[in-house]
Amino acid sequence: MRVDQLLLTLHILAAATWIGAALALQVIAGHMRSSTPDAVTDRFAIDAEAIGKTLFAPAAVVLLITGVILVARQHLDWTEAWLLIGIGAVVAAGAVGGAFLIPEGRRLAELARTPGHDSAEIRDRARRRFLVARVDLFVLILGVADMVFRPGG
Repeated sequence: MRVDQLLLTLHILAAATWIGAALALQVIAGHMRSSTPDAVTDRFAIDAEAIGKTLFAPAAVVLLITGVILVARQHLDWTEAWLLIGIGAVVAAGAVGGAFLIPEGRRLAELARTPGHDSAEIRDRARRRFLVARVDLFVLILGVADMVFRPGG
């Protein structure tokens, strides 16, 4: 296997991990109702934070590093439209994650661990968080489509 093939494989696996984890959380969040037991809602908030730490963050780092190395190794022009769109999608999704999704996930998990907390607050804040995460997921999917179709490239 050539180095570029290995890098591309890692790049694609990182994107699949990021998008797959986000999609799975969206499906689970979509099944949460006001009738869902508080203990289940609390556990989901705690597990969602853990998934962020163990899947989203490493996948984003691997995606970024392998992407930069691939562009450099293949002597691609950093001004190509498809590269700029892809980079923009990763930067936008990463910024939303870093500025809102990760901190809010931490706050929700901490609230869920607090004895006597208000489960309705967790539900409301989680609903808002997963709405933002849905938009973030859509941006990532557009980034993948951009890499596949390479507009202007």
